[in-house]
Amino acid sequence: MLDVIRRGQRWVTAIFVVGIGSVFVFYLGGGGGIQRGGDALIQVGEIRIDNYEYGRFRDQQEQRYRDALGEQFDARKYRDTLDDLTTRLVVERAIMALEAKALGLSVPKQELERQILEIGGFRNAAGRFDKQAFDNWVGRTYGSERAFREQQSRAVLVTKLIRVIRAQAVVSDGEVRTALKRKLEEIRIVTTVLDTSEVLEGYERDEQAIAAVLATRVEDVSALFEARQDEFDVPEQTRARHILVRVPPNADEATRAELKAKARAAQQRVLDGEDFAAVAKQVSEDPEAKANGGDLGFFKRGQMAPAFDTVAFAIEPGTVSELVKTDFGYHIIWVEERKAAQVRTFDDVKRDLAFDLLSSEAARDETLAQAARIADAVRGGQSLEAAARAEERTLNRSGWLRRRPDGYVLGLGASPELMAVAFTLEAGQSSDRTFKIGDRLALVQVLERQQADPDEIEQQLQAERERLRNQKMTRLLDTWVNERRNQLAKEGELVVDMDLIRG
Repeated sequence: MLDVIRRGQRWVTAIFVVGIGSVFVFYLGGGGGIQRGGDALIQVGEIRIDNYEYGRFRDQQEQRYRDALGEQFDARKYRDTLDDLTTRLVVERAIMALEAKALGLSVPKQELERQILEIGGFRNAAGRFDKQAFDNWVGRTYGSERAFREQQSRAVLVTKLIRVIRAQAVVSDGEVRTALKRKLEEIRIVTTVLDTSEVLEGYERDEQAIAAVLATRVEDVSALFEARQDEFDVPEQTRARHILVRVPPNADEATRAELKAKARAAQQRVLDGEDFAAVAKQVSEDPEAKANGGDLGFFKRGQMAPAFDTVAFAIEPGTVSELVKTDFGYHIIWVEERKAAQVRTFDDVKRDLAFDLLSSEAARDETLAQAARIADAVRGGQSLEAAARAEERTLNRSGWLRRRPDGYVLGLGASPELMAVAFTLEAGQSSDRTFKIGDRLALVQVLERQQADPDEIEQQLQAERERLRNQKMTRLLDTWVNERRNQLAKEGELVVDMDLIRG
């Protein structure tokens, strides 16, 4: 690509060399990350990247991750990812700076001096450039003024090169309109979805077939046992009802005493013989459980608030608890039933698992066969709607859909292949292709097509032109940088010390 720019676009280069004078990239801040020093971590041709420069880039990438992930950011978890990302960015920028020079781009000393003097962060109270403050920051952040000037010159070269490459990313009016017609075109589709994980109703248990599976496919049965271990290792569970009297977090002592008395009165009604569920429906302030008479169903230890959990597993079934205080308020608990912990071994469940394996495979085979019959019917000239109805399958009709990168369809999920094919079909046309979406199979028919609105095309013309131009520029830049990176590596001009980077 560099040769193409050199041969065909020297006039563009000249324009940009003369015209660009206001581009200056600098980085304030730093700290953290790699220990600062003078060792070269990366060498790209004549450019050496030391710890100061690498560390500054890495700090920037880490801050972006922190901003994006917030409290979920874990520096140790993302350490290698950040090292790899920073290394790639630093290498790419160095390659671009080298090639900018090869194109004849430069950063005159006067240009750099002028831009340094214009840095707003180093103005004193009188508005003059504070050389001492600047020198202190440069020494702390870059190690030396020479390193600062070299790195900022490279940054300006990179920006100039990007502008030159951007000039090559020409997008015609026809390209923009074609892209918008494609982007704004809409279709309505109908799909039928078959789930290969569905249980086959009426599948009869065959003990001989089960024995055969255990004799020849015990590994498959064992894998199923491991995958469903939670079903067979069941901890102790309690089924309870409760009455909740809520206490606001900011309630004063008088209010707390009043609400506690209300809870105590509800408890006394139950102790006096009233039905717990009836009292819960009248008094409880838990909106979800109140309608069911306070029924919480079965739960394991650790699922409820600690104080509630402790009491619910301590009292015997048929017992009313004392008042239990949690962050929600006061609870009265009634334990209805308790299930002891249960551990079922492989031998206990292997025959049932073998049956499940046979049943699921039979269901999968029937689903595949049904999908094949529908596809064959479509090939024979039937619409998907007619073929699916003949198999007593449900049909799902969509609203108007536009192209999306992920191919998402409500109720279907991400299905880019299906949507790509759907947009090639005419109205009323069905595809005989079966699409796999997770554990499901889907077939599609287009019901209607709607061309892009000309007015909407005009409204989006400029924004789409810019998007396509940026897309083309990025593609050109990526292709070129990758080619140059491979060439430098082959010639031994690209050296990355990952051991030193990882520290």
